[in-house]
Amino acid sequence: MMNAQHEVFEEELAAYALGTLPPEEAAAVVAHLAGCPVCRETVARYRETATALAYAVPLRPPPPRLKARLMARVRRPQRGNWQWLGMGAALVVATLLLTLAAPVIFATRPSVAPRVIPLQGAEAAPDAEGYLILEDGQGLLVTKGLAVPPEGQVYQVWFVDPAERRVSGGTFRTLPRPYGVYTVTVPSNFPLYVRIGVTIEPEGGSPRPTGPQVLRGVLR
Repeated sequence: MMNAQHEVFEEELAAYALGTLPPEEAAAVVAHLAGCPVCRETVARYRETATALAYAVPLRPPPPRLKARLMARVRRPQRGNWQWLGMGAALVVATLLLTLAAPVIFATRPSVAPRVIPLQGAEAAPDAEGYLILEDGQGLLVTKGLAVPPEGQVYQVWFVDPAERRVSGGTFRTLPRPYGVYTVTVPSNFPLYVRIGVTIEPEGGSPRPTGPQVLRGVLR
């Protein structure tokens, strides 16, 4: 019985950490947290992620309809939701926060729901992970676990087509913090590309990849 109860509340923890649960549901979660150290640790991890991202991007209240739709998706009672991209729970919350903020960060006009693409660590950073968030031809890259590159080097984003041709999506440098959020230049012919990768390159970027890969993902 206790395990079943634990699983039910586990579905509510991200919404609780973000302060989006109705009062009666929040009260039930508080009562559960009093006797569940595992869930208390999870909530603390979610809040830590939210705090880190608050310094990374100018989060503002999203349009009420979008926020309600996304939070309803988060609270949907399906155990598999928290593994929807196979990443760590804290990064799921990071993505949720950025998805909520995307209409403000990208543009204020109505649009379809943002597309979220998972990225996995590659040979030069096997423990790193991230997401590419796309909306209306614009992109944000969320990263976790990328070290600060050596002096004189940067990270560079690449879009790869079926013929292995690559176009740059821009460069960025990480800060000494667990998470990062960066603007990505999405090519106008984006549907033609099948993969995305991030490599270490000289400052200013390269015309084609020359350094080791740290992140990679499949676009289609």
